[in-house]
Amino acid sequence: MINEEHVQDIIATPNIFIIILIVSLLDGIDIVLNKTITIFTLIMTSIGFSLILATRIMVELSSRQIYRLRIKRKILDPAIENNPIRVKIIVENKSIIPLPKITLNDIYPGLFRKIHGYNRITTFILPGEKIEFTYVISPVLGTHEFKGIEIIVSDPLNLFNYKTIVNPEQKIVMVKPRPMTMPKKLSLIYTQRGLGVGKARMKGIGQEFYDLREYVPGDDYRFIDWKSYARLRKLYIKEFEREANLSIIFIINATTESMRGLLGETPLEYMTRLVAGLSNILIKRGDWVGVVIRSDKTLRSGYGRGIRHYYRIINTLSMIKWGKHKPIQTLEDTILREAILLPRRTKTLFFVLTSSLNPSEVDEIVRAYHKLLSYNHIMYIVYLVPELFEKKALKGIDAGIYSAFIYEKLTSTIDISRLFLKKGIRTVSVGPDDIYISVYGLIEKYRAVIT
Repeated sequence: MINEEHVQDIIATPNIFIIILIVSLLDGIDIVLNKTITIFTLIMTSIGFSLILATRIMVELSSRQIYRLRIKRKILDPAIENNPIRVKIIVENKSIIPLPKITLNDIYPGLFRKIHGYNRITTFILPGEKIEFTYVISPVLGTHEFKGIEIIVSDPLNLFNYKTIVNPEQKIVMVKPRPMTMPKKLSLIYTQRGLGVGKARMKGIGQEFYDLREYVPGDDYRFIDWKSYARLRKLYIKEFEREANLSIIFIINATTESMRGLLGETPLEYMTRLVAGLSNILIKRGDWVGVVIRSDKTLRSGYGRGIRHYYRIINTLSMIKWGKHKPIQTLEDTILREAILLPRRTKTLFFVLTSSLNPSEVDEIVRAYHKLLSYNHIMYIVYLVPELFEKKALKGIDAGIYSAFIYEKLTSTIDISRLFLKKGIRTVSVGPDDIYISVYGLIEKYRAVIT
């Protein structure tokens, strides 16, 4: 469909003034030399102005046929962060009039990067003809919008043109994050301790069978395995697997500060990759997980477990929008609202991932912490230091100079962490290299305590 606000009138190009200048020059020379306008000059003048009139009519007719074009945009590949995706544009001329010169320019999202092909072509379309062209772009995490397809029709001499913008049906693309994977060394450590990716097997009261052991006086007779007794004439006690599932809520503070830095290395992108990666592991272990994104619109995945819920989390993370915006909820309200919405009163770990800690937010976090404490919950502040993410893009002497430049900023970060510590709030400051190890270590450390 045509977006009326982008429709323009037919515009004359500089080429038309060149023709008028040539005709006028011929007339002037003829008058100077012959004291009158000769037949030849009159014929050339008539041809010139007829050409202008004919091309004007041609562009006028072509501009009316734009409304009969059938234009489609297709995204041919899954939209995953840093995964090249092919965009296919299909244009079909349903009218009976040819379009002698038409330019199509697909305006893809500004944060995306074109890596192959052309998103702008100039061609000739016959009646009933269908043309297709494909280009490849590198997407960025979040929800993005194609601005439409700019269409310019003009005459072969490019004397006049008419420009408008068409918005095909598929204009929104939601790019999913690429989950952060567990470092191999960390995986080996927790696997050896029985706390790896697989579900932990702990002895206790539960529903799943764990093992048999010999009967000891005082054991509950309800757990005697009578089948073993009938076969071996010896009493054995059934042991069951004790559930060690955790309840975890990740709160992403998607502020403008978190979007600062080079694309691909911003704190916001690391937050989403971390949450996507950890959610995958935690859900496989049977844990309950929820994700909340504080932005211009609060986004919630809900609270649950299982593979379907994991896909809900990934879809929620792909709904983040880039740009300068002010969150509609305070950080305190976001945290407490999620605590109230928990379907059951169970001890829950709240991880607040943020890259900005101004004085007002510090006070909000302190108040939220005391409220959560009264609900028997635990809260961790994971502070992604923006300067460390910017530093990663530098090398050699540039990195050393930048380290000295951000020293004062890092000192203030330490002061804020100490302030939280005095209030009893656990805070961990991380960069791009240690974010996964730090957060996963806190989770498994708590799991070891409760089991």
